[in-house]
Amino acid sequence: MDRVYDIILYGATGFTGRQTVQYFHENAPQTLSWAIAGRNKEKLAQLAASYAPERTIDYWVASGDDREALGDLCARTRVILTTAGPFSAYGRALVDACVEHGVHYTDITGETPFVADLIRAYHARAEAAGTRIVPFCGFDSVPSDAVAYLAAQYFRSKGKKLQSVFNGFTVRGGLNGGTMATAFMLSASNQGAALRDVFLLNPEAHKPSDEARFNKDLRAPLHHPRLGWMAPFFMGPVNTRVVRRSHALFAQDEQSYGDTFRYQEAWSCRSSWQAKSRTLSLGVIDGLMRRHWGRACVRPWVPKPGRGPSVKTMDQGFFRCQAIATAEDGEEAEVRMVAQGDPGNRVTVTALCEAALALATDDLSSVTRTGGVLTPMTGLGDTLIARLKGVGWEMSVRPLDAGD
Repeated sequence: MDRVYDIILYGATGFTGRQTVQYFHENAPQTLSWAIAGRNKEKLAQLAASYAPERTIDYWVASGDDREALGDLCARTRVILTTAGPFSAYGRALVDACVEHGVHYTDITGETPFVADLIRAYHARAEAAGTRIVPFCGFDSVPSDAVAYLAAQYFRSKGKKLQSVFNGFTVRGGLNGGTMATAFMLSASNQGAALRDVFLLNPEAHKPSDEARFNKDLRAPLHHPRLGWMAPFFMGPVNTRVVRRSHALFAQDEQSYGDTFRYQEAWSCRSSWQAKSRTLSLGVIDGLMRRHWGRACVRPWVPKPGRGPSVKTMDQGFFRCQAIATAEDGEEAEVRMVAQGDPGNRVTVTALCEAALALATDDLSSVTRTGGVLTPMTGLGDTLIARLKGVGWEMSVRPLDAGD
């Protein structure tokens, strides 16, 4: 069967999936051949028709558990972009088909146990075949991964190694139903030990138990000497694992960030009171989500699958990272990153679509890793960073001195 498409957008009729279709309609090169796919023929037909007569969009029906249909889908394309979550429920068979057919893959999962399972099952095969499987290409975890990567590059250019990065997030946006469906599923699962494992995504040879105490998830407010008051960040238990996998994979390629590298992130706060109140709120929500009756209490107050924030909320949202990177000799630098748009939707869609476009159209020969279950930086590196800068993300690194 001929590979007639460069990219297929899977899960296209969901809340986030529809945004990826719009992004491709507005931003994909005219020479790019792309199509949409999902499990509901009527919704796919309706979505495709909504762009006619300006654009003709092909669509293909394939349920997440229909291995034959997913295999046929992957035989038609070079890249799969998927927003169909929860990924632990709907993603495994699609990845299997991608690896079987040599198709590059990218998604927006934040489900670390799911990706740990993919690593065990497919990393070696994908690596040998030169197939890039790149999860975590949304707000979780492109900004975190890129901040640490930029910090390591900066100090490497000065002949130094990176010791640590402390990353403070400021965010404004809303929730969508798909994200909440994943949160409910993870909370109800029996995966607590995996979710707490700070080196869950690391290769076995790079799980340094003696370093675990330096990489613990933040659970209490703290005052950073340069960044001020901080609270635990709700995406920290995902993003930190991704950054540590990037470091471990780069170390395997003799491009280690630093021999004692550690990464932590938090939620930037204006005061000690705000840090304490956010910590308390997150603790209450976490406690509710761990219990069946608690999830029942939360569920009516959050969007259902297929729904999300208003266009105004998505357009007015943003995220900002302000990170302090420290070299092994004590020199410090500040890494900043800013992007407009709701992090869970606009930012996520931009990062995912640009990752897929990079896989389909860019020369990735400068990226050391040509295959495997990778991270945004180990799979796409400078290419993805250049693309995101090109669509308006602001990124900078500057040295700090004692007076800053």
